Amino acid sequence: MTQIHIFIDGTWLFKVCSAGSALAYTTDSPTFPFYIDWNKFDLAIKQHAGEASGHELELGERVLATSIFALPEDFDDWSNRFLDITTEKIEKTKRVVFAKNRFAQAAVDAGYSEIAIFRPEIKSWIIPKLEDSSYQEKQVDTTVVALLVKSAITRPEDYHAVVTGDADMIPAIKTAYPEYTRNVLIISTHPDELDATRRQSSFSYFDFVFDLQPFFLQNNAENIMLGNNVYRCVECGKIFTTQNPVPVNRQPRCKNDRVS
Repeated sequence: MTQIHIFIDGTWLFKVCSAGSALAYTTDSPTFPFYIDWNKFDLAIKQHAGEASGHELELGERVLATSIFALPEDFDDWSNRFLDITTEKIEKTKRVVFAKNRFAQAAVDAGYSEIAIFRPEIKSWIIPKLEDSSYQEKQVDTTVVALLVKSAITRPEDYHAVVTGDADMIPAIKTAYPEYTRNVLIISTHPDELDATRRQSSFSYFDFVFDLQPFFLQNNAENIMLGNNVYRCVECGKIFTTQNPVPVNRQPRCKNDRVS
């Protein structure tokens, strides 16, 4: 049977799911992270690709590529050793590393491969660059492109999804795999974000032609969010979860639009 293979830029997706980012803003609690249900995520992508291609698809290879810093045993003492590293920066770095580990492990537990999860040891000069967002991580991007192109070339009758907000990947994919328009699926944030500070480079995707329509994460937020009872508010359109199902005779309303 024809398969759909999924390759994720996990560093980008982690950021998009972080509090205050694009997917968090689809919910009624944007100051909290957006948690993905990886099984729902796979099912939604498979259904979208199947409907777009006209094929009944099975899940194939799935890879999450990301980089998670390995912290040394004396990391807590770095504030005493380096002038530009404060205790606050150390604690913030530890929280991010913990959150990225949890994010990646959830994907692995759902069946994603660990082959592209890199764990470089953090260096003191990296901490200030993380603080001002000037740290550049290229290994993940190139790995995602390489894995997707390899999959597309060796399995040309299958479909291959790339989850990324970096449109710079597409020229590289196009060069290595000219038939990309036929069976490559783009999964990204929607380019029509009203808030320019949350726009992703997916605007550039419209410079390329794909047979399969892109899968936009915001449009499918209720289908990929963690939770047993996930709804889209009929008033504001925000996504929310409830402990108990909304009664069938009531329309779903988030906490901000719920009448007490």
